[in-house]
Amino acid sequence: MVDNPRASRSPRILFATYGGGHVQSLIPVIQLLKAERKATIDVLGFTTALAAFKRAGISANGYRYLLTDDDGPWLELARKHKQPDNHLDIEEADSLAYHALGLRDLVGKLGHDSAIKEYHRCGRKAFLPVETFRRYLRSSCPDLVVTSTSPRSELALQYAANDLGIKGLAISDLFLQNESDYLRHSRYAKRITVIARYVEEFLVSCGVERSRVVVTGNPAFDSLNDPFHSISASELRRNFEGKNEPRILLWVCPSATVSMIGKPFIEPDRMLDFLEAYCSSTGDIYLVKEHPNFPVVGNRSLEHGEICSQNIPIETYLNLSDLVLQETSTVGIQAALLGKPVITINNGDYPPYARLRLAVDVASLDQAGEALSRALLPDLTLLGYSKLGHATQAVTTLIEQLTCEGN
Repeated sequence: MVDNPRASRSPRILFATYGGGHVQSLIPVIQLLKAERKATIDVLGFTTALAAFKRAGISANGYRYLLTDDDGPWLELARKHKQPDNHLDIEEADSLAYHALGLRDLVGKLGHDSAIKEYHRCGRKAFLPVETFRRYLRSSCPDLVVTSTSPRSELALQYAANDLGIKGLAISDLFLQNESDYLRHSRYAKRITVIARYVEEFLVSCGVERSRVVVTGNPAFDSLNDPFHSISASELRRNFEGKNEPRILLWVCPSATVSMIGKPFIEPDRMLDFLEAYCSSTGDIYLVKEHPNFPVVGNRSLEHGEICSQNIPIETYLNLSDLVLQETSTVGIQAALLGKPVITINNGDYPPYARLRLAVDVASLDQAGEALSRALLPDLTLLGYSKLGHATQAVTTLIEQLTCEGN
């Protein structure tokens, strides 16, 4: 009889993540590991990540996969209290399961009445379903748990893995300004990958043991210098031939009305008025990169600009553009890594682009015109990012090491 269910099989790796930039950081790693066929891969996609995985051709399960036959009462409780979802990429069955299991653990911790009050006070932020993931991990028996660095489900999964003696790896995608409070705890993942030396030093200054931090870069950024995007960009640029070789400005639109630090974004019409006036005077052309969940142009006619196609990758548009204008977005660091000038407006040091000399930050839209005209190149020295194109391999190599070494 085999006492250890892991001893007689190839390594089993569980990947789990939320959507947005988080899932994009894991997709290249999963694809490479699947191509190498050295391990059994299980994938959980939370919120919009499930649809993102499926679009990338990766088989994944949602929150409903975590349910057991005993969870019927919790599903009924969730139906009674949860708010409706408005995102097309989130299936109702997974959202219901997410709330049911979140409430199950919350009731176990606080009792029924206090749990319901806490949920209505904090919403999903009240959830940390550690026991749910302990239950799942006991049945699935992975050798390694890999997540991004989000709170709630991913944090609970890392805690559960640690509690059961399963190694954990967290793949981070940006600067970890909000995540450092829980990343430093010994109950969290055994290893944490970061995008650059600056983030490593930041985590160490916050109390994370240096031995737990590995600088790899962000796998999602590996494709930035893929020749496909530069070739596609050259083809797109032909659309602007005969216009005195204008500079192409890329405006990266916000995904909401308010930033993560509570700062209201500039009204879209005001930004468009500025871009129309600026490009009218300079002969430049601007491109509007709308967030797919938050279109801002509507029926407005753009005389000096165009809306980016959602079918063309952002990497192509970054290769096409001569400079980037934004308030706050991950696109800013991508542009800087390509050597494109970046201008941010009232960024608030979130992320710290200006402090790292990746961008020029101006206090208001009134000052953006001058900054665009000067278009200073980014300086990558303080960031300390490794050469583009190597992050996916670096992360997969680390995963192979973790699955081979003992606990």
